[in-house]
Amino acid sequence: MKILKLFIVINFFVIMLFTNTFAEEYAKEVKERTLTLPHCNKPIGVIAAKSFKCKAAACQGGRLVFGSGFSVEVTPQALGDGLADMLVTALANTGCFKVVERAALEEIKEELELMGVTPKQTLKAADFIITGAITALEMKGSGAGGGGFVIPLPWKFGGGLKLGKSKAHIALDMRIVRVKDAEILVAKTVEGKSERWKFGIAGGGLFGSTVGGGWFEAFKNTPLEEATRDLIARAVTLIVEELKAQSPEVAVGEKRITYGEKGQIVKEEIGGLKRPSIEFSHYKNILWNENFRNCKYIPTTVKILKGYGECVEFKGNKWFATTKGEIIFEKEIPNFDPSKDWALEYKVYFSKEGDAYWKYAHVFIGKEGSPINVLIRAVYHHSQFSGQGIPNEAGLSDDLGGKLVKIGLKKEGEIMHLFINDVRTLSLPVDTVAIRGLPKKIFVKLHGQDIGKGSYTLITDLKLSQD
Repeated sequence: MKILKLFIVINFFVIMLFTNTFAEEYAKEVKERTLTLPHCNKPIGVIAAKSFKCKAAACQGGRLVFGSGFSVEVTPQALGDGLADMLVTALANTGCFKVVERAALEEIKEELELMGVTPKQTLKAADFIITGAITALEMKGSGAGGGGFVIPLPWKFGGGLKLGKSKAHIALDMRIVRVKDAEILVAKTVEGKSERWKFGIAGGGLFGSTVGGGWFEAFKNTPLEEATRDLIARAVTLIVEELKAQSPEVAVGEKRITYGEKGQIVKEEIGGLKRPSIEFSHYKNILWNENFRNCKYIPTTVKILKGYGECVEFKGNKWFATTKGEIIFEKEIPNFDPSKDWALEYKVYFSKEGDAYWKYAHVFIGKEGSPINVLIRAVYHHSQFSGQGIPNEAGLSDDLGGKLVKIGLKKEGEIMHLFINDVRTLSLPVDTVAIRGLPKKIFVKLHGQDIGKGSYTLITDLKLSQD
């Protein structure tokens, strides 16, 4: 026991020694990261990215190996899939492209092949296809074994206090192919780098053990995350710069996104204008919370005014589903006052089958025709907030079929904020005269074509709070 105590004391003296030695470098550790991305007034075209192959030396079999005794149980396939998905999401977020997600592209290909259609016709879903290979993947730290200076403390969670300089480098050989004539428009290498001083926990649960989740989660809050963000930002900028000539009428501006220490968006600037960052949150008084958990067939906790629907189980939750055509229901909430400050959130899901335009969720505050209402269609660009088009700040694909979407509404004084998937997309002034005297209700219209044919709209987790 005395030996153990002495060991711990010595460790802490060593930590203090290195803390003083590297104090200047620690001060240089970046707490916020700013990325500059293009921003367009309308889409250049439709784009998709295929999974990137990994040709880097670190990609060995079913894991990534960065050096002796320094490997991560994330497959090269997960790396390729993850980078492709991140790139497509970032491209959608610029407003410069409509996107076809990698998984959707593969599904279309498989379905067409079953129908006897040649794979080339699959690509008609997009104007441009991004392909490529990861050619460099490195993560190093100063100190013993290239893994940083590590003092092994006897903690039950494993790992130790890591002290040292961390570097990361990732490179992608990228090609952009124009689908209509199979011409390779761009063939260039894009790189992402990070170099910073790191003082924190080097957990045994991250390096050298099985990592749950995808590629990006495995390296969150590490230099390789920063290098990956850098790579994606450079790739997006290159893609827009190279393809904007394909659609000369598109105006390309600039968008600066600043991320905090935990990866959250701190602020956004579009075209040099600072856009405040607002997070959705509820007020202290919860007035209504409906998740249909106790519903067996038809909900009795809301009043159905028109049409038919039923409760279903899906993705581990209970939902209220359209069965055929439109269903209208409302919920009266005695203590609700629409003229005060309040917050409403709910989740909707659209099936993959059926005409996307005719799958929608339309929520009104007070009554149908209310000036405060949100219409979300499975064709996202047809969605509206109080009659206004909704910017795609959340980076959604235009086809929301097979997607779960979280909507939040928050009234603050005379301003109404709309959040999509926890991202503020639009803020509008409130007509205080028009909302005065609105009924104390939430009014909902859902439309799906035929649940028996796989075309439906779902809603759940409706929650209303008030100041």
